[in-house]
Amino acid sequence: MRLIKTCTLAVAMVLLTHFALGQIINIDKTDTAAYQKKAIWNGNVALGLEVDKEKKTLFDGSNFVDASLQKNKELFVFSSSDRFTYDGSTSFLNTGYVYLRWRHDFKAQLHPETFVQFQWDANRGMRHRYVAGANLRYNFWHRREWEMTFATGVFYEDELWDYSAVDSALVPKNTVNKASKQINSNSYMKWEGSISKSSSIAVVIFYQAPFGEFFSPRISMNVHFDVEVTKHFALGILYNGLYDAKPVVPIFKFYYSFANSLVFKF
Repeated sequence: MRLIKTCTLAVAMVLLTHFALGQIINIDKTDTAAYQKKAIWNGNVALGLEVDKEKKTLFDGSNFVDASLQKNKELFVFSSSDRFTYDGSTSFLNTGYVYLRWRHDFKAQLHPETFVQFQWDANRGMRHRYVAGANLRYNFWHRREWEMTFATGVFYEDELWDYSAVDSALVPKNTVNKASKQINSNSYMKWEGSISKSSSIAVVIFYQAPFGEFFSPRISMNVHFDVEVTKHFALGILYNGLYDAKPVVPIFKFYYSFANSLVFKF
C-alpha cells in the first residue's frame, strides 16, 4: 500500500506540471464540536513550477498558502496566492490575492463574519482591488457529512484597471487607468460534503452587485474537489468561473481558470 501511494504521488507530480496549482483544501469549515480554549491551527501549502522552452524559456510559478486559527469562539482564516510567468527579462503575467476573514461564534448556525482582501491580475488589466465587508452567515449541517451555508451582506470595493487586456479596437485614444469605487451587495451559497472517506467536494456561488444595479451582477462559481492520498497530501481539481455584466474596462465578460494540484496539509 505504501508503494502504491508513493508511485501515485510521483505520477501526480509529473501530470500536475501542466497546470497552475490551485487552492483545493477548504479550511473555512464549521463543525458541531465544542469550542476549544487552546488555539488550533490548520492549513495547507501548494507550490508549483513549470518550465517551457520555445523561442524563449518560460518559467511559470505558483504558490498558495492557506491557514486558519481557532480559539474560543473566534475563527480567523488567512489565504494568499501568487502566480507569475517569467521569460528571463520581464514578468508579463502576475496574478494573486491576500485575504483575511474573521468569524465570531463560528460554530453557531447564524453568526457574523467580516473580511478584507487585496487582489491583482495583470493578465486581465486589474492593477489592484481592495475589498472590505461584512456578512451574516447561516450554516446547516447534516450528520456531519455535509454542510450548507448561506450568507448575505455588503462590501466596499476599490478597483483600478488599465487597458492591457482590451481589444485594440476598443481602446480609447487617450488611455488612462480607470478607477471604480462603490458599495456592493454580497450574497453566496456554499455546499460542501464528503463523497467517500477519502474524497470531498465544495461548490460556492457568489452574487455581487451595486445596489442601484442589482441585476447587473458579478457572478462567480468555485468548485473544489480533492482526494486524500496520505495524511498530509491530497490531489485535487479547482475550477473558477466569473461572469461580470459590466466590467470596468471592455474586456470579455466571462473568465475562467482550471487547475490540478498537489497540496500539503498541516
